[in-house]
Amino acid sequence: MNVKSAAAGTLETLRKALALQQAGEIEKAQRLYKAVLKKNPTSADALNLLGVTYRQLGFPKRAVEFIRKAIALAPDRGPYHANLARALSDLPETTPQEILEAAERALGFSPQLPEARNLKAISLTKLGRETEAEELLLKLIADQPSYADAYRNYGILLRDREDHQKALEFFDTAVQLDPSNAETWVQRARARFELEQYDQDLRELLVAEKLFPQNGDIQHELARLYFRIGDSHLGLPHAEAAVAAEPTNAGRLVTLGVIYQTLRRSKDALDALAKARANWFEDIPTAEWNMSLAYLGLGNLELGWKMHSARFRTGLSSTLARKFERPEWDGSDLSGKTILLWNDQGVGDAFRSGTMIPEIIAQAGHVIVELSQKLLPPFQRSFPEATVRLATFESVTLKATQHDYDCQICISDLAHYLRKDFPSFRKARHPVFRFNPDRAREFHDRIPDARAKPVVGVSWRSRNLSPARAKSYLSVPEFAPIVETPGIIFVDLQYIAIAREIDFLVKGRGANLVHFEDVDQFNNLEDAAALANCCDLVLTVNTSVSDIAGSHGLPCWTFGQEVPQFMLGQEVTPWYDDFNYTVLAPGQPVVTLVPELVSRLEHWRDHDWSPEARLTRLGLGG
Repeated sequence: MNVKSAAAGTLETLRKALALQQAGEIEKAQRLYKAVLKKNPTSADALNLLGVTYRQLGFPKRAVEFIRKAIALAPDRGPYHANLARALSDLPETTPQEILEAAERALGFSPQLPEARNLKAISLTKLGRETEAEELLLKLIADQPSYADAYRNYGILLRDREDHQKALEFFDTAVQLDPSNAETWVQRARARFELEQYDQDLRELLVAEKLFPQNGDIQHELARLYFRIGDSHLGLPHAEAAVAAEPTNAGRLVTLGVIYQTLRRSKDALDALAKARANWFEDIPTAEWNMSLAYLGLGNLELGWKMHSARFRTGLSSTLARKFERPEWDGSDLSGKTILLWNDQGVGDAFRSGTMIPEIIAQAGHVIVELSQKLLPPFQRSFPEATVRLATFESVTLKATQHDYDCQICISDLAHYLRKDFPSFRKARHPVFRFNPDRAREFHDRIPDARAKPVVGVSWRSRNLSPARAKSYLSVPEFAPIVETPGIIFVDLQYIAIAREIDFLVKGRGANLVHFEDVDQFNNLEDAAALANCCDLVLTVNTSVSDIAGSHGLPCWTFGQEVPQFMLGQEVTPWYDDFNYTVLAPGQPVVTLVPELVSRLEHWRDHDWSPEARLTRLGLGG
């Protein structure tokens, strides 16, 4: 065969290989490129394209090796340098500067090359040069309006700025232009997740799963979404599939661990989270925080409380991570010292953790408690020996503005030193909190037949109706059978009650429900506690109402999802006396508990009820 015929044969083989590569037949294309190189080891095109196939098959190091060989043979070809930049970007050890340099070399030879312009913009973004990156991407979109990658990467830039709505528009366009790119579907899902567009997110991800059944990122997004909407049992197989696809991916392992934890599989959760911890390259506070919950769910108080402070590093919106000049209390002797206790979470957490305050008062020279405005009255009434004052700190930095104490600790973290084992919970002498007896007697007088019939305080939902939380609550139609139980007076302890809910229960269903329109149970916690103390029993979903009842020593039945730091792996929570918590099984609709609750109420009414404890508590005699 003459030279001209050999060259023609090589060119034809390269064309066939390229056609196969573009059709997704990567391994077949790779075999043809290798065949060309066997005959012609200096074919720069074959080396370059073989390198690209290795990147497509998930071997970026091999890709870099072959593409660099191609560049050595033909250093003036811009697409080679662009392919090198792309392969380098798949290697975690590559710096953005290295990718930028490769992209700029490509543009030096091919100034309009879309891939090189796109990679340069990505590198600039990672280097913090967002303005330059934005200008480059917008120019690329204007010049190449059908180039999907530019839309996706501009969407990522916008998402990093937390402009999720605008980012979504670009991700939508990118999907329309190139629906075969799984990464674009993933990025759009993340934008919808942040925008709380859960229904649409789920529909699109289920389509993406069919298109890319082996894609671990899509499986991971489905797992995250199911967890967020309170369907962890549905998210579990997706979380497991995501980890199976990439067993050392710390983020996926954390998601799997969190889902295991919500499904009450604490041992599995710890295993997944420990693997995550062994594989992360940076601090992942979420993993440590969930390890804390997993240990607590197993009843391992020592390790659980030790890791509990990781919540401050997670960025959780429900946690206030204050900053202090004074050191954190380490459990040492407090004789003659002043300690500051402060609250980082909600009302229920404050009351629960507040059950440990008497023990600190007994140890310290003086105790200061800083709280939100509405928590001040009940804590001042209950702990007159302490200074209970409004929490003051700089709004932006969260730095404390008062320093009149020797040490400080978040009230929730007292458990690390005061609740190291289960016997230590018996140190709390219930009721820990005190109520206003005059106000309670006033309320009691307004409850018809209160001396003759059992009185049950009720609450059916929280103000927080996020998808996951809402699955633990009841609508008023679902709750109605409970307050229709005959022979019982029900008192509304719902701290955010809507008039139409009360009308539905009282006027629509004829429930014997007493509602105090003049009581603001959300802001006036003293009145909320006084009203709860008018009841023989409190029956509520898991909200602060249950913690108010428990901390005041009131019999309480509550129900909801597993709460590791509350149940601590026990059938009966050690935090409160006379407290019954029914944990929903994974995927169990909360409404299925209603018949059982009605039956228990009827039995309690007929066999266990007595007004004696209530009347004695209120100072009304027997």
